[in-house]
Amino acid sequence: MEIKEHRVEVRRTGAYFEAGGKSEAKVNWFACHGYGQLGENLIRKFDGFVAQGHSVISVEALNRFYWQGVTGQTASTWMTKRFRVDEIRDNNDYLSQIYNLENNDAKKILFGFSQGGTTLWRWIHEKRPDFDVFINYAGWMPEDIDLVELKDYLSDKKLVFTYGSNDKYLTDDRIELFHKVLEKSKLNVDIFKTDGEHKVDRSVLDDLFLKYII
Repeated sequence: MEIKEHRVEVRRTGAYFEAGGKSEAKVNWFACHGYGQLGENLIRKFDGFVAQGHSVISVEALNRFYWQGVTGQTASTWMTKRFRVDEIRDNNDYLSQIYNLENNDAKKILFGFSQGGTTLWRWIHEKRPDFDVFINYAGWMPEDIDLVELKDYLSDKKLVFTYGSNDKYLTDDRIELFHKVLEKSKLNVDIFKTDGEHKVDRSVLDDLFLKYII
C-alpha cells in the first residue's frame, strides 16, 4: 500500500495574556513559557514589574494536551519532534503577529523560559525582531541553525543566559555542551548563574532587571 504524506495550512486561534498598560509603559516584556506550562501562569511571575508600570505580554503555545492521562490539568508545548519544521515556522509567524500587534516605543525585553527560550531563538533567527534585551532563562541555543549570521544584527542587543545550579535538566554535562554551542555561535552572551532550580524565580527576575535592564 502506497501512503502519501501531504501538508495543508489552516487557520488557528492562539491566546496571549497581557498585564499592565502598554501605552504608558517604559518597559515591555514579551514572554514565552516552558514545556507543559500555560501563558496565564507565567505572566503572574511578573506581578512586581507590572506594579512598577511595566507591560507584559505572555504568549501561549498552540499545542495543548492533558498533563496526566486524558483529564485534569491542561498544558501546552511549542513543538515536538513530529513535523517540527512546520511547527517552528508556524511558531515564528504566530509570535511575529502578536509582537507586531502589541509593539510600541518602550524598551523591549524578550523573555523565554526553558522551551520558550529555544523557541524565541528560532524566532529571532528567522524574523529579526526589534528588541533591547533577550533573557534566555534555563533555555537552550538551537544547534541546528546558523547563529553566526546573527552577529551583526545582535551587536547592539544584550543577550543573557541564566540558569540555576540545582536545575535538574541543565546538568554539568549539558552546561558544558551549551558553552560549546555558544562558542560556535560567536555571539556575546552573558551567563548569569544562580542557586535555583528549573523554575522562574521572582527574585532572580529582580536581579536580572537590576543588572541588565534598568
